[in-house]
Amino acid sequence: MKQGRMVPVFVLMACVFIFSAPLGAARADDVINWKFQSHHTPGALSTTYVIPPFIETVKEKSGGRLNITMYYAGELVDYLEVFPAMQANMIQMSNTSTLFWRGSINMGWLQAGNLPPFVCRSLDDFEELYYRRGIDRLIAEEMDEKDIHFFSSHSVGNTYFWSKKPINGVDDLKGFKVRFFGSMSDTMEHFGASPVMLPHPETYMAIAMGTLDGSGTAWWLYRDLKLYEVCPYFIGPAWQVPQGMELWASKKAWDALPDDLKEIVTEAAKQFDKDYARVCDEQEKEMFEKSFKEWGTTYIEWGQKDIDRITNEFSIPYLDKIDSEIGSKDARVAEGIKIIKQFMKDRGYIQ
Repeated sequence: MKQGRMVPVFVLMACVFIFSAPLGAARADDVINWKFQSHHTPGALSTTYVIPPFIETVKEKSGGRLNITMYYAGELVDYLEVFPAMQANMIQMSNTSTLFWRGSINMGWLQAGNLPPFVCRSLDDFEELYYRRGIDRLIAEEMDEKDIHFFSSHSVGNTYFWSKKPINGVDDLKGFKVRFFGSMSDTMEHFGASPVMLPHPETYMAIAMGTLDGSGTAWWLYRDLKLYEVCPYFIGPAWQVPQGMELWASKKAWDALPDDLKEIVTEAAKQFDKDYARVCDEQEKEMFEKSFKEWGTTYIEWGQKDIDRITNEFSIPYLDKIDSEIGSKDARVAEGIKIIKQFMKDRGYIQ
């Protein structure tokens, strides 16, 4: 009789234990599987040198409790569908950019890849502005409201452009047909060029066929897509140092992680930022010192006069326009513009 009465008590205790845990939360010994869609293709710098070590670190540090599988650009969803797919927890992680959704993510206007030329002129500038002066904090606040856990901005290499013909200064941009993105396209258009947006794999043929005269983005795509075969002129200095992207996780997936796994992923994400910047820097130096000679590339560097002209004639008015049109409706954006301008004054880039 005593044993018979123990059964319902045990069942009751088990039920209390099960339903006392937060709904959707993983237990400490659960094996969790995440999908990570990269913004880049097989053989790219990120998918070869940066994302795989990040995934392996998380797996090792978690003892196999968190397994992340990498997918290349477009394998799960189109790059413009990454944001809603992560909000719905169809994808748990991605390195992407708020700039792709500037229409619905206001801080995307101040994302590193959308900053106009010559705001940041070194990696230390970038880290100062985003990590220490608070731009990342502002982005993270907005993304949390949109069901995304934002880790940080990270370098994806410096932004340059290249051409089939010599471009020796701003005045040579008139009529230049170029593949570019975001504020880089806006800059080109301001100075008389004709920018278009194309997926990276289509750029080579467009230049070879004469549809375009050149293109621009992070430097390593010049190498990896063999654009040096159709664009023998590489123009500097870099317009963005560096071009930035961001590391995101689905907030639903993130909130379900045990605290120890959150700590492991957070620390691995910090190392991800450092690794990305280091690899980009090392390989860019190799390109300048060795590869340009092998490819027959001519490097053209514009002088301070052109840098100042772009900064004063385009970049500052561009920031003012963002402040007027977006900052007037969003206090975070207005705060971000103040931070950026003060930073540029402190660095001596503007008066």
